[in-house]
Amino acid sequence: MNRLRFMQACLIGLLALLISSCTISPETQAKMDEYARTIPTCTSDQDCQEKWNAARTWVMENSDFAIRAESDTRIFSTTTSISQSGVGVIVDRVAVAGGGYQITVNVECFSAYGCPDVWAKKIDFNKTVNAAQL
Repeated sequence: MNRLRFMQACLIGLLALLISSCTISPETQAKMDEYARTIPTCTSDQDCQEKWNAARTWVMENSDFAIRAESDTRIFSTTTSISQSGVGVIVDRVAVAGGGYQITVNVECFSAYGCPDVWAKKIDFNKTVNAAQL
C-alpha cells in the first residue's frame, strides 16, 4: 500500500510541475497585452504605404536573415534551414472588418544559446511602425 501512495504522490507532483511550467509570468503577460494593444493599423493607401515601408526597414535592421519573399501583404525574413541560427521576422498586413488593415509581426528565434526577448522586439516593431504616421 505504501508503494501505491508513493506512486500517486509522484504522479501528482509531476502533474503539478507540468501545469506550473505552462503558466505565464506577469511580466510576460504585460508585454503580450501591450503588443496586442499597440498593433499598427492603417486605413488610407498613403498611411499604409508609410507604415509598410517602416515595417520593411525594421525587418532589415532586426532580422538576422535576408528578406526571402516580399509582397504587399507579407515580408518574410526567416530561415527554412534548421542548421542556421538567429532571429527571423515575418510581417503580415491583414484586412480588418470595417475597413483598413493591421500590420502584425512574428519574431522567431532559432538559437540553442538563448534568444532575445521576442515580446520586447514585437513591441519595438509596433512602436516603430506606429511612429511612421503622416
